[in-house]
Amino acid sequence: MFGKSSLLVAFLASSVAFAANQALTATAIVTDKHKHSAFECWQLDAPFTTSTGAGTAGASTLQLGNLANATYTVLPPHFEGGVHNAPHPQYVLFTAGLAHITLPNNPGEAYVVGGGEGLVIAVDTTGGGHNTSYPSGETTIGFQIPFEGGKYPAYKVLNKGPCTVSQIRST
Repeated sequence: MFGKSSLLVAFLASSVAFAANQALTATAIVTDKHKHSAFECWQLDAPFTTSTGAGTAGASTLQLGNLANATYTVLPPHFEGGVHNAPHPQYVLFTAGLAHITLPNNPGEAYVVGGGEGLVIAVDTTGGGHNTSYPSGETTIGFQIPFEGGKYPAYKVLNKGPCTVSQIRST
């Protein structure tokens, strides 16, 4: 469990930009004006910087905002999470396995592969909710990392709907 502190993470995977002054892009699950869950592609305003810290000097890093506690979840193969809202505005980072997110009241779906492209921002704490299932034959590992006080970092909406692979990789 993380205390009420900021978390600085070095991302060294293909899902995020590596150079300083580039930004993190991730699919967000939001509540739309009709009180239904919807997908948006978000780009966080904070840019990556080059670390000078011991052990990560020269790597790209990004301040993710103030975070409160974290939960490590092990989801068995073919698990059905059901329709639900995010319990808190939070990052959800899948490090292994596969998540399939659908919206009962809106079109669209997102397949989230665990690993470097496994980040989702879930802020649909009200409304119709979303469904998450885990269709693969392997265990899925997820971290749920709430934003302290429910306050998520500044961002801009790149488009309605989930981010495309090219948006995630090229931002």
